[in-house]
Amino acid sequence: MDEAGEQAKVRVLLLEDSPQDAELVANRLERAGLPLEMYPAHDRASYYGQLGARQYDLILADYALPDFDGLAALEAARALDPHLPFVFISGRVGEEVAIESLQRGATDYVLKQRMERLVPAVKRALKEADEHARRRHVEQSFRESEARFLHVINALPQMVWISAPDGELTYTNKAWLEHVPPKTRTWLDPGLIHPDERAGCAASWERSLARHTSFSCECRMMRRDGGGYRWQLVRMVPLLGSLARDGEPCVEWLGTATDLQEQKLHEEALRTAETLAVSGRMMASIAHEINNPLESLINLIFLARLESQENPRALAYLDMSENELERVSTITKQTLQFYRDPATPTEIDGRSILEDVLRLFSTRLTARAVRVELTAEKNVVLTANRGEIRQVLINLVGNAIDAVSRGGTVCLSAKQVAGQRRETGASAGGTMSEMVEFVVCDNGVGLAEEKAERLFQPFFSTKGAHGTGLGLWVSKGIVEKHGGSISLVTEPGEGGKWTTATVLLPRDAVDELHAGQGGA
Repeated sequence: MDEAGEQAKVRVLLLEDSPQDAELVANRLERAGLPLEMYPAHDRASYYGQLGARQYDLILADYALPDFDGLAALEAARALDPHLPFVFISGRVGEEVAIESLQRGATDYVLKQRMERLVPAVKRALKEADEHARRRHVEQSFRESEARFLHVINALPQMVWISAPDGELTYTNKAWLEHVPPKTRTWLDPGLIHPDERAGCAASWERSLARHTSFSCECRMMRRDGGGYRWQLVRMVPLLGSLARDGEPCVEWLGTATDLQEQKLHEEALRTAETLAVSGRMMASIAHEINNPLESLINLIFLARLESQENPRALAYLDMSENELERVSTITKQTLQFYRDPATPTEIDGRSILEDVLRLFSTRLTARAVRVELTAEKNVVLTANRGEIRQVLINLVGNAIDAVSRGGTVCLSAKQVAGQRRETGASAGGTMSEMVEFVVCDNGVGLAEEKAERLFQPFFSTKGAHGTGLGLWVSKGIVEKHGGSISLVTEPGEGGKWTTATVLLPRDAVDELHAGQGGA
């Protein structure tokens, strides 16, 4: 129907060499009330001229013409539009000819001796053509909708998949293919979900299958590049229409995974900051309370030295005790000042400070029969805060002794190396400079790979209740304040696993320390 409510004209191409027959056909169709717009053709030339001039809704053609035949006309029409209705009208058409014409794509044929079939044949041809056009429109719309859906799904940053009830994947979007390891067959694949969360995800999945309800869970998924796990929020939803009748299992499930890694890191950083703030206030309070008793102990040691002038051995023990109390006093002052150390950097001999640290652990080393190997090059000297570097080495050596079993081995070394120094001033990048490398290694239990990433985080400890989780964190802060770096790695070696802690420090850390104090 057009805007005025009138039925649209049906454009008909009529191929007929007889003017009388052409008029008869037109009259019958007009009397039937069909709104036709007729375009006559009587030979080959006029047929091709009319055929190329416009689009048609129907072609009516005589089967036999003097210089043309209906089958050639049919092929020409089909070349332009395979779905255009084409009806033969002929005076003599045998059964074989009629069958051949239908096989070649004709819609129908009508004998001139039975023209009463013309109107029903035309109406049926137009109706079938209209239905076919509607189907093509629906199919085209469906294809466009499907293409639009795939474009949207593949543009999403989330991973999207469709799976069967057993978890078998039937569809995955582009993000899934980019982030998930290859050859992953199910969304619950053991190589995809972290072992700590897989059982919980599987249990939630089973409950949802039984109840036909959606569910969500947080889990870690392995990255395609093998770079470790990332936290994801997984949601599974039964697809609409997947239940034919109540009680029947779902045919398909839609799953999505939204990356939560940055959110998790942010939340963990906030929790750590809150914990550190509370711990800082608590440690400052404790340090303030114990500072006065420490000064009293130092005074008592001074008096004890006056009474022990005749006993050299006692004096040696008192000297060691006084040194340790001075170190404890320095630590409490650092805690009160939040590690703003005003002490002047001093020259430190690498071998000397390692021997000093070993003397502190002599009792533990002897009790556990730990073998110690110390190697240090000559003239390995650096300028730094001795108390803080000593604290770092004490933490590393103490961890090594805790890690080895009875009769184990702890190796210490100090040497001069070349390295890239971190700039703390206005200059960017770094410069090659002389560095001092301290190494502490042991053949103890080693570090699990999943824990190695968290070693330098505050309050994370591999010692359970025996560790505070602050030693390595504090050590890392001290080393970086001096412009250096610290790392730990476990590798297989002779006699088992060897864990190596490496500390790299510039030979002269004065600039870094002054920059750190000025910006604190």
